[in-house]
Amino acid sequence: MTIMKKTSTNFKLGASHMSRSACGSRSVVRFTAALALGSVLVLGGCDSLDSLLSVDAPSRVVASDLTKPTAAGLLVSSVANELRCAAAWYAAASALTGMEWADASNNSVTNIWDSRNHDTSGYGAQYASADCGSSQPAVYKPLSRARWIADYTLGNLTEWAAADVPEKAAYTAEVSMYAGYAYTLFGEAMCSVAFDAGPEQSRADSWNLAVARFDAAISGGSGDIQNAARVGKARALLNLGKKSDAASVASSVPAGFSFELQFSADASVTKNPLWLQNHDYNSVTIADTRKDQMVGGVADPRIAVTNSGVAHPTTGIVVWTADKFPAVNSPLQLATWEEAQLIKAEAEHSAGNLAAAVAIINTLHTNAGLPAFASTDAQEVMDQIVYERSAEMFLEGHHLYDITRYSIPLVPAVGTYSPFGDTFGSDLCFKLPATEFQNNTNIG
Repeated sequence: MTIMKKTSTNFKLGASHMSRSACGSRSVVRFTAALALGSVLVLGGCDSLDSLLSVDAPSRVVASDLTKPTAAGLLVSSVANELRCAAAWYAAASALTGMEWADASNNSVTNIWDSRNHDTSGYGAQYASADCGSSQPAVYKPLSRARWIADYTLGNLTEWAAADVPEKAAYTAEVSMYAGYAYTLFGEAMCSVAFDAGPEQSRADSWNLAVARFDAAISGGSGDIQNAARVGKARALLNLGKKSDAASVASSVPAGFSFELQFSADASVTKNPLWLQNHDYNSVTIADTRKDQMVGGVADPRIAVTNSGVAHPTTGIVVWTADKFPAVNSPLQLATWEEAQLIKAEAEHSAGNLAAAVAIINTLHTNAGLPAFASTDAQEVMDQIVYERSAEMFLEGHHLYDITRYSIPLVPAVGTYSPFGDTFGSDLCFKLPATEFQNNTNIG
């Protein structure tokens, strides 16, 4: 597929995502679907698809053209770019609430998120209104848009004949995979969910929808698309408490597999937001609990952080930065073999196979140049699995929900005073925003 750049073990989704049948050889750097595609159901801002969609290409796309098979390539490209945007900005937002970052700026929004005091109005509502390319991490809008445009594209692909869209099967698998991740992240981010002006539902409902879309990607896809879907399905099943089923899916992921989201300096929406917030804006610093992480007396390279020596000009707080994202175009891993292995380790632990779980941990340690872990105590092994997840997937959008799933103690504790005078709360998910209640008649 021309849209993708592949290596033998690494799949890279580029910020300059090559369009297919609709765009010829032009590189689609940015596809803005917020108004014409997302807002009709997500934000209640439009009544039709009559607006123009802007792309950073020398043309504009009329919304009515998106219902034609010739638009298939452009739509698939837009889904990929919207998922990249949503996943990365959620990773940034969840790093604040999920105790991987700490506020260094005393910014009104950043401080609210860091202190775990979410609300649906005022500065606290920025999680709903902020978008990719803004100065603040974003959650609800990009995730909602990614989910909506993925399902919209799947609906079109279902209706179009294979004769009119020669790559229909591959497109459907690819978009289904992205849709699965959009639903997975939505469930992890939100306290409850609502889709397409429907009723309020549980997080589990979102993960079940994710599983269905991952199944479509696995059955109809191949190669890296298929493997990314396998990791995603295993993740959603793990969230649902189906550890054995999750491990079965994860077992098919080949060693060395990685699916990366790519970024560039081309535009604000294509820059890596984790680099922006931590390295460029210096608005966040590495949380104290993430500094100087050691395994058996050896510094853990998976959580490598650096004292930048740069003090925030407002607060004077010296910012620590993550070595993982040293540049504006540093990639973000969406799915990896390491995640699949840790899902297997958790299932082995749950089944009482502690030796098998420890063996998986030590394979990861060998790969990271860390000393072996040894224990026959079930709680110690589980604690190590939780730690391994926090290390292997540091700043990748996993840890926030892991705090809930594993009952990880909150640091600082609830009621502790922050450096800026407020107290830390217990909010570990984002509530449905006011816009949903205003525009969705199925929610009171």
